[in-house]
Amino acid sequence: MKTVYFVRHGSTEGNESDAYQHVDIPLSKRGMEQAEVLAEKFVNVPLDIIVSSDMPRALMTAETISKKTKVRLVSDPLFREILRPLAVRGRSKEDSEVKEIMNQIKTNYVEKPDWHYSDEENYEDLKARGIKALAYIDGLKEENILVATHGHFMRMMLALIVMGEDCTPKVYKNFLSSFYISNTGVTICQTYEGKLSVHTWNYYGQLDKKQ
Repeated sequence: MKTVYFVRHGSTEGNESDAYQHVDIPLSKRGMEQAEVLAEKFVNVPLDIIVSSDMPRALMTAETISKKTKVRLVSDPLFREILRPLAVRGRSKEDSEVKEIMNQIKTNYVEKPDWHYSDEENYEDLKARGIKALAYIDGLKEENILVATHGHFMRMMLALIVMGEDCTPKVYKNFLSSFYISNTGVTICQTYEGKLSVHTWNYYGQLDKKQ
């Protein structure tokens, strides 16, 4: 039986200022503290491998856990956060121009899922990458896997686990707004009848071998 611990990275200055983030933003001081606390929780959890997004905020979180648990770490760009348009990266979500750009994107999300404002990932792009990421996990020989990734992309993977081919743009948009994932929140999935199913969502308690 495969057990997958999906972990959202620790906090960043972008999270704390409510801004759309640059690709290379690292963990903040608070985020590093969160990562240390999370790493401690995994000390007694059987892990065979840690897989991480190659973005610094996720990789720093994964490296902290790897160092504490002595578990091998690999990184892959498949597990990166959704790519936002260059025009909004590093800017406040309350900025009027940013709001206008993102409103255009949100309007077209359901009606035209293959539409692009500029260089961002749209629904079709993200779904395709989510399918590849889950296939990557399925192909791993290891049974106890920690995946350090990002809030938006994690929800795409989880939506695909829950809904499969029924994960349409409209359904996913509702899923995205209804299922929040906190920084360093842990969502646990296990195989059931040959496929992953969600066992625990956005968990914050002490993890152990019984979890």
